[in-house]
Amino acid sequence: MIRPILFCLTLLVLPSWTEAGGKKTQNSIISFHLEADQTDNPKFIVPAKLGSEHRQYFFQKVPTFNDKDVAWFYPFLSEDGVSYGVAFKLKEHAAVELKAVTLTNQGKLLGLRCADAPLQAVLIDRPLDDGVVVVWKGLQQRHLKDFKKKFPHVDDVQQNTGPEFALPGR
Repeated sequence: MIRPILFCLTLLVLPSWTEAGGKKTQNSIISFHLEADQTDNPKFIVPAKLGSEHRQYFFQKVPTFNDKDVAWFYPFLSEDGVSYGVAFKLKEHAAVELKAVTLTNQGKLLGLRCADAPLQAVLIDRPLDDGVVVVWKGLQQRHLKDFKKKFPHVDDVQQNTGPEFALPGR
């Protein structure tokens, strides 16, 4: 069974993500960014206002994970009935790193930047050892089409390997 990170926030102002050298990271469809501290070097963090209170957060500019780390994806209709959510299964090397990141950063946020969608952030509340990160809402069909071009769908992967996970909505 997928053990999702529990808490989801939506970004109200989407910053332009750049790497430390000033290059934009727009060549990736998705990237995951760990929450940073306000006192970190300003060249390596980006501010973001999240939640209904517009609280100020900071995220690392350099992604923790990106497209190259995704093994497959599983889209589903979100609870709001309007947008979509997606479960991303990370490749083995990234799943090991996800476990380490979630073990050492409990209480921090992990943000997902996806093209033109609002930044989604989930609270790290426990170590994740299954390599699955779930974005519960905020994505549109055009995002799912982009994912399908870039990543295998879980059904294509599981036909060859058999079921591994209980997926949302199944």
